[in-house]
Amino acid sequence: MRFLPDKPSLGFLRKEAKDLLAALRESGPPASLADAQRALAAEYGMRDWAELKSEVERRAAAVPVAPAGLTEALASAFGLGVVVGAASPVSFTPMGRCWSIITDRGRWLAVTVYDWITDEQAELGARLRNAAVAKGIVAPTPVRSLRGRLIEAVQGQNWRVHEWIEVGPVPVLPTPLGVARQVGTTYGTLHSLAIPSESPMSWYLTTRKSSADWSALLDRARAAQKPWAGQLAQSLPALADLSRIELDADPADFILCNSNLIPEHVRIGHHDELLITEWDFAGSMTPALEIGAALGQWTLRPTLNPKAVAAFRQGYLEAAGHWPKLTLSSFAVAAGGWLNWTYNMICEAINPSDEDQADVTERGTLDLLTHPMTRASLEELLAATDG
Repeated sequence: MRFLPDKPSLGFLRKEAKDLLAALRESGPPASLADAQRALAAEYGMRDWAELKSEVERRAAAVPVAPAGLTEALASAFGLGVVVGAASPVSFTPMGRCWSIITDRGRWLAVTVYDWITDEQAELGARLRNAAVAKGIVAPTPVRSLRGRLIEAVQGQNWRVHEWIEVGPVPVLPTPLGVARQVGTTYGTLHSLAIPSESPMSWYLTTRKSSADWSALLDRARAAQKPWAGQLAQSLPALADLSRIELDADPADFILCNSNLIPEHVRIGHHDELLITEWDFAGSMTPALEIGAALGQWTLRPTLNPKAVAAFRQGYLEAAGHWPKLTLSSFAVAAGGWLNWTYNMICEAINPSDEDQADVTERGTLDLLTHPMTRASLEELLAATDG
């Protein structure tokens, strides 16, 4: 699900709707602007264009304000200079809110990160990011703190800071064919680096919840009187079937991968190049597993897009020179990641940590249950990769 900026504009949405219209016409039968507006509203978790416009107006009237002292504390920790004016909210994501900070030395983007993203983990991502930038991949420039760290705890949260860079929006879904090709090229470039990685794969990608866990989660949703509890109940057999896609990977084939190069972590640059904003999830994976995860994100949402699969494959081949052999087990990370994300999203929707999180997770949960990943959809996706 897409996340609206904290200060969206109708002009911003109209531009996105036109971009989506072009993508819809690439991947399917003729579509109208009204079709694109409805599809864009659905991407933002809204019922229709009118509700999306109302949400934009609501946000314009209730712009978030940074907690007292946060801006100065971040500027002090990361050596950004003397703060000039109040911080400006940028967007709220599942990790938290991002802020624009202006000082006498320039403009910066402060980003909250999950508690498990330690400085050691961020350094791992920085290693891959730096090698990627040397090969022409575009990414924001990170700022180290006065202690030389990429991650600092400020006011009870983990933060990192980037130099500000002007970028466009997150790519629309279905993925435009030109974007799909660039994404494939990016993965091919990253995999060609072949940076060795001896650490085990992330537990988040390899562990699965049991049927008892999902049943208990359903009981919690019903007790909380969630309107989507019925959908969750109907989804349990399909979730169990998806969970049975087994991981089959040889640690000898592991390389350092971005591991989370999803649409929400990509921006369109001024010259239509892709800018990769997130590297902190980097870890061990095989090229086949990361391709399976990537295709699940970029070509299966909202439905299977065979033309985008072909464009992705073409871009990958141009950069890497070969295409790994894919089997259904190549999509085990895609399945495991989707299952754990869905489980955690539902947990947050039942017991949100704050008001912003409540809005994001409620809409996100409904989107996940309405457009689920299934074993059948992954089997169709696998068949499409042979073209």
